[in-house]
Amino acid sequence: MNLEQLLSTPKLTDQVPQANLIRERAGLVTPQPIKLFYGETYDEAGHPVDSMKYYLFVSFLADALRQEGFDVDPSILIADSAACRNVGEKNEKYYMTLGEERYHFVERVNEIYGTGLRLVKMSDYINSPEFIDERNGVMEVCKADQELMSAVEKTVPESKVDIERSKEFLYSFDEITTIMDLDVKVGPPREDLYDNVARTIARQRGQKELMSLFLAPTFPVGMSWAYFFANEGIEDNGITAYKAASKRLQRNRIIVGHSNPDYVRDLMRDSFISTNPVLPNPVLDIGIICEMARKRLERDNSPITLADDFYGGGISEKQLKEKVGNDVDEYILSKF
Repeated sequence: MNLEQLLSTPKLTDQVPQANLIRERAGLVTPQPIKLFYGETYDEAGHPVDSMKYYLFVSFLADALRQEGFDVDPSILIADSAACRNVGEKNEKYYMTLGEERYHFVERVNEIYGTGLRLVKMSDYINSPEFIDERNGVMEVCKADQELMSAVEKTVPESKVDIERSKEFLYSFDEITTIMDLDVKVGPPREDLYDNVARTIARQRGQKELMSLFLAPTFPVGMSWAYFFANEGIEDNGITAYKAASKRLQRNRIIVGHSNPDYVRDLMRDSFISTNPVLPNPVLDIGIICEMARKRLERDNSPITLADDFYGGGISEKQLKEKVGNDVDEYILSKF
C-alpha cells in the first residue's frame, strides 16, 4: 500500500493528516528519521487483538514512507510505569510483570509478521535525569498558563480529577512529555486531549508540532443491536483497544493466546452489524486487522478492500461473519 491508500482505508482510519503533510515532515527532519509512535498500557485480562491494529498499522505506515526513500523510526511504547501509577504499591510488581508480558507479546508480533518495530518500555527512561528535567519544564509551562492546566485536567476522567490533582497530574505529564518530540503519533481518537496540550507547548516554544493520526474506534464483539442502542455515543470513542477488560467486556473481546477459535466464531455470529457504514461494525473491524496480518504474512502490498467489498454488496453479512471467524484463527490465533 502506498501512503494515500493506507491513510484512506475505509473503517481503518478515523482522522488522519494529509499524506503530503506527512511527507513534508519526513523531509523536514531529514537526515534524521521521521518518528512514528504508538503507546499503550494494559490490564490483567490479556492481549486484545485490537492492539494489533495499531502495531500493524504503524508497520505499514513505516513501509509506505520507506518506499518513498525516507528514513523511519517506528516505535511502540509499553507504558508500564503509567499502568502502575494508579494500582497501589501492593500491585505494582504484578503490573510491571504484566508489562513485561505485553512487551514480549509485541516482540512476538515483530517476529511473526516482520513488522520491524522498535519496542520501548516507559520504565526504561522515565526516571532518567533527562526525562525528569523535560517533564519539569513541561509542568512549569502548564502551571503558568491557566488554559493549559485546564486542558491537562481534561485528560483525566472527571471522577478522578481530585485524585490526580493530589498527584500533580503526573500520569498526564508523563504522557505529554513522552510525545513532545514525536512526528506522527498513532492512537485512538480519545487521545487528542494529550496531543493538543503537547502541540500548544511546542507552539509556545517554537518547536515542531506533533501530528496526530487516529484509527477507528474499537467495539466489543458478540453484542446485539440493543447494546449499541443503550450506549448512545459509543461510536465516537468505542472502548479501550489495548485493555481487554475495558468496561468489563473481556468476554466480548478476542484475546490472543486465550480466546478459543470456536468461541470467536460464536462471537462473530452473535455480533450486530449493519450495511450502514456510519454505524459500528465490530466484525468488519476485526476483519481489517486480519487482513493486515495476512498481508504481512504473505507480503501482499495491495490495498485493503474488505470494507468496500461489504458495503458495496460483494460480500453478505453472513459471509463476512464466517470469513472473519475463520481468518482470526488462520492469520492470528494459530500463530501464537
